Amino acid sequence: MFKVRDLGVLDSLLKIIIDRPGQIIDISDLATELMVSRQTVSNYLMYLQESFLVRKLYNFSTNRRKTKRKLKKYYPALLLGDVFEQDELSRSQVFEWLMVNQLKAEYFWRDSYKHEVDVVIADEKVVPVEIKAGKIETKGLVTFMEKFGVDKGYIVTPDREERLEVRGNVIEVVKGYKFLMEDRNDL
Repeated sequence: MFKVRDLGVLDSLLKIIIDRPGQIIDISDLATELMVSRQTVSNYLMYLQESFLVRKLYNFSTNRRKTKRKLKKYYPALLLGDVFEQDELSRSQVFEWLMVNQLKAEYFWRDSYKHEVDVVIADEKVVPVEIKAGKIETKGLVTFMEKFGVDKGYIVTPDREERLEVRGNVIEVVKGYKFLMEDRNDL
């Protein structure tokens, strides 16, 4: 179906995404690392996405053209085999992977100062969602809320629930399964 000239490069791309789900991919850097053209990396990432093997998230912006040009994040669409170890970082990555895929996420957000939000739901209203299996951090979420005028954000965790107020912003800490069951209109 696709014109894949180098299966080794395609396999390497998939392994890179599986090993570090949610990493921001710079196509030029990856092309240099894999010793192929930028166009080849771009095509192969599209092939993986069209084959439902990876999910691409765009960097959220109110300007659609800017969204398409900025760096993107990639997540494996499914976990293949025993990919993750049982350490805290791996459990955190699996939890983030699970939430991103269950939410069918399309956007994340990162600014030039490296403030970041894992998922931005942009349906009828904009809802920032930070996914944390460990220590809760609010800096990126609060920065996003202030920049885009959002009055409520979420931190999704495996096991914690509380309500935080940071610099006048409301942040709901919610268990993952409860967040997935919420009606999007109630967020």
